[in-house]
Amino acid sequence: MMQNITWKTIGEHSPSDLTEARLQLHYAVQLVAAAGETLTPAQPDASQASLSWDLDQSAFVGALIPAQTPFRIALHPSTLTVMIWDLQGVAIAALDLDQQTLAAGFDWLNRELAQLGVTQTLVPLTYPPDFPDHAIAQGANFDLSQTAALQAFADYYSNTAQLLTAIVSTTPNASPVRIWPHHFDMATLVSLPGTQNGEPKSVGLGFSPGDSSYNEPYWYVTPWPYPVDKSPLPPLSGNGFWHTQSWVGAVLRGSQLAVPDRAAPVQAFLTTAFQGAQVLLS
Repeated sequence: MMQNITWKTIGEHSPSDLTEARLQLHYAVQLVAAAGETLTPAQPDASQASLSWDLDQSAFVGALIPAQTPFRIALHPSTLTVMIWDLQGVAIAALDLDQQTLAAGFDWLNRELAQLGVTQTLVPLTYPPDFPDHAIAQGANFDLSQTAALQAFADYYSNTAQLLTAIVSTTPNASPVRIWPHHFDMATLVSLPGTQNGEPKSVGLGFSPGDSSYNEPYWYVTPWPYPVDKSPLPPLSGNGFWHTQSWVGAVLRGSQLAVPDRAAPVQAFLTTAFQGAQVLLS
């Protein structure tokens, strides 16, 4: 699972700056997710609404929309710019979301898509109550004031995309790397042979920008089904630890990176955590 990674150094940022930037991005990517949800066929795993990460342009990218002029919706996180890309990744149209509402973003996107022959109207996805609240949901404007924290998240997703892509390339039965608009996490799911307690066994490896469990970015590896007997838990590398409240998984918090400007500690954590999760499911 080890592979050379072009790692982007991530500096220190205040928790409040990271939280605000994360929530701004979480709401902004709903524009991208809505296009996939509305304009592409439903998939068994709901991946029609998922996003990917474009390493070359450092942007979130949605599903390919098979219109008369095929396109994708993309979001540049460090500038909060939503874009319509052609097949070559060239912007056909772009909107700076700074000082715009989410509703204004949807209005703009629907107008632009109508010019491309799209007849359906995009609307925000609906989620359970655990979707994080923010003033944007009540009509507040996006605000580009947290530019350094926004760039930090771009770097986190860029680093993680490389790490997970390397894992997928060498791991049988690993799903494509996807970003899920509900929890805004980037992950791959590795299906394992057999069942446990009647459930198919799998291991999820991913990255969360922060949530109710940890109010900061972190990497995680989760066995499924969660083990009933959680003692003893396998050892982990890279300052990782086992989370056992409400869910079971290995966690490496961004603030706990031993060497924040290198990929090796995160790679070591993911490798040992993946091995440990398989042991828990054996």
